[in-house]
Amino acid sequence: MTHRHRHDRLRDRRLGAWSKLLLEQSDLYAKRLGRRLELRRVLVREKDLHYRTEQVPKAALTTDAEVFFATPDMPIMIELGGGRGAISQFVRRAIGMGKHVVTANKALVSAEGPELLALARKHNVALAFEASCCGGIPVINALNFGLMANDIRALYGILNGTCNYILTEMTCAGKSYATALSEAQQKGYAEADPTLDVSGRDAAHKLAILAALAFGVQVTEDKVRSTGIDELDLADVQFGMELGYTIKLLGIAENVPGKGLLLSVQPCFVHQKELIAQVQGSFNALSVFGHAVGHTLSYGRGAGQMPTASAVLADVLNIAAGWYPQAFTGMNLWPDTQPMAVIVDPDDLVSRFYVRIKALDKPGTMARVTAVLGEAGISLSAVRQHEVAADSFVPVVVTTHAARYGALRSALAAIAKLDVIEGQPVCIRIVDMPVG
Repeated sequence: MTHRHRHDRLRDRRLGAWSKLLLEQSDLYAKRLGRRLELRRVLVREKDLHYRTEQVPKAALTTDAEVFFATPDMPIMIELGGGRGAISQFVRRAIGMGKHVVTANKALVSAEGPELLALARKHNVALAFEASCCGGIPVINALNFGLMANDIRALYGILNGTCNYILTEMTCAGKSYATALSEAQQKGYAEADPTLDVSGRDAAHKLAILAALAFGVQVTEDKVRSTGIDELDLADVQFGMELGYTIKLLGIAENVPGKGLLLSVQPCFVHQKELIAQVQGSFNALSVFGHAVGHTLSYGRGAGQMPTASAVLADVLNIAAGWYPQAFTGMNLWPDTQPMAVIVDPDDLVSRFYVRIKALDKPGTMARVTAVLGEAGISLSAVRQHEVAADSFVPVVVTTHAARYGALRSALAAIAKLDVIEGQPVCIRIVDMPVG
């Protein structure tokens, strides 16, 4: 499936679900708003595309952008196309004409959000994007309004359902990455080309948006370091379980006092007792740590036709009610009014880590390994080795006390050069959730 075909299929699902929800629940929405919402015009590439559902009035469809933008009494434009390029131009044109815009486009918002928000502010309209992150889970509203009284200290998110499904199958069923991915594709949880998801870039788009809102700064997705799950070894998943941890692809944004933001998307070990470690299947979750509220956890379906449609319609209703535009123009919450984020070097991360090496099973091997770690100022909290025949290379798992990642990375590079070590060490962060 090409990138364009993926967007076509997503448009199919989103347009059908959104229009179905709008038209089937029109009486409910009219009751809540005091007036009725009307679907005036739908711009598509071709009128006979298969995603023209029976819920969309035939007269509303057009393939002509000029006809679309000339439609009178259409104060809100909903963008469901995905991607950037021409879509960005459509959004900018609508804003320039004084139209509010609702979008589910994480790629657009994470890359051009501050520019688009500034343009919307200039033209006294709102840009709403609840559906761009975590599907139907109202995380944008939670950050902007529900948690407004808090100084946000950290975000921890399971932001990609494809990856969480794969990791759940590896953890709970002992399946290899390849097998779990194949099953995810068969069930429709993963695309034919899953690169955007399994590389961590999809989650990076979402984390950039969430971090900008949580910390009151400008963050673009290119500032988020990402490591995917595509090279994850089942052995590490299982060793982690033996130590009491569950592997998750986490999007993490942490405020380091006096330094800036640490941003990352990477596989991490989380203690099995943590709620976020118990999120399974294709579900998403976002844990927000605020100075007053402590931890909150938002959980639900992060993708799919109806969850996304729910978030889109919520933005439309908030705009139609006048509440969202008033908040947008009257409050200093959005990143276009904020400075660029100061990004902390990933090497300066201080955390505990899981390390697996393949070491020669003979006396003195671990002494040499621990000597290298000791010189780097890294101390070990645990060492684990399964019994095998002597004089062979065996997996040895160690966990560290809190250490600077840059120091550990350099030490592991030196360890890899030892003649008693085979291959490259594996290093996975152990996330200790803040207490409070």
